Amino acid sequence: MILGIGANSIKISNSIIAFAAISAFLLLAFKIPSRLVHHASQMSLRLSAVGCGEVVADAAFKSLAPAGVDMGFAYPVATSNRRFVDQSGNVYLLKMMSSWAMAQRCSNATITSALEGLNSLGFNAVAVAPFGVHLNESFGDRYRNGSGESFFAGAPYASPFGPAWSSMDWIVQEATRLRMTVVFSLFLSWGDSGTTPDLVSVGPADAYNFGKTLALRYAQYPNIVWHVMGDFVWTASDPVGRQVDAVFHGIKDGEGSSHRLQIGEQQRGWSGHQQFNLSQGGESGYQWFKPSANTLYDYGGNSVELFDAAYGEPGAGNYGVVDIEPPYVNSPHYGGNKDQQYRERNYSVLLRGGIGINFGHEKWWPFGAAGIFDGGAGWFEILNEPPQLQAKYAWSLLDKYVVDPSWSRDDGSFVKLGIGDGDTKAASGYSKLAAVAYFPTGRSVTVDTTVIAGPINVKLSWYDPTTGKYHLISESEAAMADRSIEFPGAHPDGSADWVLVAERT
Repeated sequence: MILGIGANSIKISNSIIAFAAISAFLLLAFKIPSRLVHHASQMSLRLSAVGCGEVVADAAFKSLAPAGVDMGFAYPVATSNRRFVDQSGNVYLLKMMSSWAMAQRCSNATITSALEGLNSLGFNAVAVAPFGVHLNESFGDRYRNGSGESFFAGAPYASPFGPAWSSMDWIVQEATRLRMTVVFSLFLSWGDSGTTPDLVSVGPADAYNFGKTLALRYAQYPNIVWHVMGDFVWTASDPVGRQVDAVFHGIKDGEGSSHRLQIGEQQRGWSGHQQFNLSQGGESGYQWFKPSANTLYDYGGNSVELFDAAYGEPGAGNYGVVDIEPPYVNSPHYGGNKDQQYRERNYSVLLRGGIGINFGHEKWWPFGAAGIFDGGAGWFEILNEPPQLQAKYAWSLLDKYVVDPSWSRDDGSFVKLGIGDGDTKAASGYSKLAAVAYFPTGRSVTVDTTVIAGPINVKLSWYDPTTGKYHLISESEAAMADRSIEFPGAHPDGSADWVLVAERT
């Protein structure tokens, strides 16, 4: 018999030997991928910053199916009472990590290790642009992956998908294996830093076909949220607005009767409602691009006030709010103790009723490129640094309490003394079972613990946002309308933020 391997053929005359050879070959073929995946999962933090090796070409994919993955894990599918909910109707907090250039710059092994690292920190979503990130020349060709393969067979948006889509396929498959949501971004960006000129240059038919092809390719992955990364002002009647609408027309037709959630990123200083939802200048607005949430995009340090303004924006009362781009770690936007400011943003947004946050790090999202304020070597090692570890502690506490469907923003019913203002304003909320308040600085604190469903006993603790550890105040005591609580001391770095937790016993 003739056994064909690659470009060569081997002649095997004895049938027993042939059978043994085929069996060995098949066994090896099955073992190699599993060993590679296992090896990737054990890489921990040993990857270099620019680990962009060979990826598997897969231009033949028409519809990508989750192979052997239980899709019973939670992912956001709808909105209800200004919250995202999963397929079972439970509240879903979207905790994203900005990873814009992952598909462009990373090998499959690197992608796996990066996603596993984020998953270990409690991030349940990753925001990725399959192509288009080009903030400077260090990013390389915006339409090629790390192996030099093209995302399009010809002109961007106007030709069939190329083999580089295998990199985005791998992200979607691995995120699904890790039970994460993929925030799938159309990376327009400002000026020539994204793909706006190329999207505008093609006709609406090409934009529509791109959207439909995209939706069909990932039709069997419900754990996707569509995202438009804009970062500049445009309206629905502008050329880019019309093209975005055409893309989402195609996405809607490709999805059929079941549509995935959409979010947008507007110009900094605007709200998503202002840029995407309001009728502007008498225009008819978008027909197909319909964001499922209002979005906050502001680099100020007064986190609670910024979020509350977006949450209470006139006309936007039906929308939940996503903090679409808080100041990234290692950016220059925060003053003072930056680690404390990052913590303040994480707690403020979600305690006050937010439905998601897009956390970011200046070294992480370029994946070895120079970036804007930082970047290059060491991007993988940031997973072990305080801001990211402390985000993990925040997600752990918030997932425990804020997902309660009875959770509401505190209007002064819980924290009676110690709210503060500006950059020192406390963030607080409560449900029928617990009340939580994040205090950015030390102060006198008085709370009403009877808000947790009446005259019951409560447990009181301070939660250290720098370590993720609870410090017991009282194991069980009668609920009181004016419980004064002594504030803890400062942390070793000089910051003094603490989280007060009251629970029913």
